[in-house]
Amino acid sequence: MKHSIGRYGMCMLFILLCFCVVGWSADIAVLIPQAAILAGDDPVNDPLAKEFTIETLIERGDVGIAWLINHLEQDLGHTANIYGTGEDDPGLVEEENDLIFITEEIGSGSVGRDYRIANKPVIFTESYILDDMGFTNGQSAFTGGAMTTTLKVVNSNHPITRGLPETFVPTINDPATGAPYVVTFGTVTDLGILAGIGDVLVVMPTSVNESANGVDLPADAPVVIALEAGSTLDAGDKNDARWVFIGYSDVDPNAAYGGVPEERTLNVLNEHGIRLLDQIIAWALGETVEIDNWNVY
Repeated sequence: MKHSIGRYGMCMLFILLCFCVVGWSADIAVLIPQAAILAGDDPVNDPLAKEFTIETLIERGDVGIAWLINHLEQDLGHTANIYGTGEDDPGLVEEENDLIFITEEIGSGSVGRDYRIANKPVIFTESYILDDMGFTNGQSAFTGGAMTTTLKVVNSNHPITRGLPETFVPTINDPATGAPYVVTFGTVTDLGILAGIGDVLVVMPTSVNESANGVDLPADAPVVIALEAGSTLDAGDKNDARWVFIGYSDVDPNAAYGGVPEERTLNVLNEHGIRLLDQIIAWALGETVEIDNWNVY
């Protein structure tokens, strides 16, 4: 006897295959420069202080961080808890959050190795703590001012890169020029310092280091490095939870190399750039990444 699941059953199967995402509302710590928080304010527990802090970020030109906080809450349904890196208590940050997001603008010295021993997932856009986090055998050769318009996926088998083209532009078009925004990324300036820690997933095929007067960076400088929990770091220790470096910089793009100084990488991302970010967040939290373009025959 031949069995058929029928049109309704096929539709339900299609829906299940296309949208198999395990989503939940997480508490995400967003570490920002202490200078953006008014002395005495507590943006984690005081909604008015949080609102004022976001306004201050925008006034300071940290529009990318402000966009990130809004995206986490309004688009992804998480709660973003804002901490200044001058007064953050790493133990308390870990205890009260499911994920720690270290922004690029904070300055590496303000966190150093504080979150290398974190027992919660960590995402960081600050390239200058790659050494502190155990990726480079203690060697430092970084920039937050790598400028390009094109990223390349070098490992398409990872959930973070699923559904992304092999090469893609991560930013929207500038209305003034009609061309994609040229923005800044964090990366290493000497690939030789990488200790083979983690999986390099996305790179810049070509880029210039605007902070070094437009010096060409090595081909395929890494922009995304993912580290599974329990991996061995450069000193032999292991990370307790997933880590991801994503080089979405907060450095102002240099006009001399086609950048718009008032913009930041995060707030001009297009659908591909946002997808990469969202899938990093999902993977770090242990969520199932959405699967697109399934066909049922």
